[in-house]
Amino acid sequence: MSTALTEDVKLLRSGLASEQPEIEVTLRLPRESAKKVLALLDAEQSVGAVVIPAKQEFTTTEAAKILGMSRPTLMKLIGRGRVDFRMVGKHHRIPASAIQALREHLDEDHMAVVATLSNKYGNLD
Repeated sequence: MSTALTEDVKLLRSGLASEQPEIEVTLRLPRESAKKVLALLDAEQSVGAVVIPAKQEFTTTEAAKILGMSRPTLMKLIGRGRVDFRMVGKHHRIPASAIQALREHLDEDHMAVVATLSNKYGNLD
């Protein structure tokens, strides 16, 4: 991490330590870090932020845990071609981007089911 970025991170941590509702900081980020920050902010605006650890790929057990599903369910989705993966020996590795794409797809499916039920049964309050 560059010295400038280290100092920026310290300033951000200091701002977060206060109880202020808004924090104003200026950051100099490497391009790849800036892309990640933008992706997080976009996710927060669209479906609520989801933080995925900073690994590039995950085991099926790790991916299933992140997605909130069982490993067998994830393996069925892999078998149906719904999740990108690569093989490392006999083991599947799932890229972080595939986990995020699946999460977004599942969120869209859930919203469609809610809309269908709402239209069919109306407001159940």
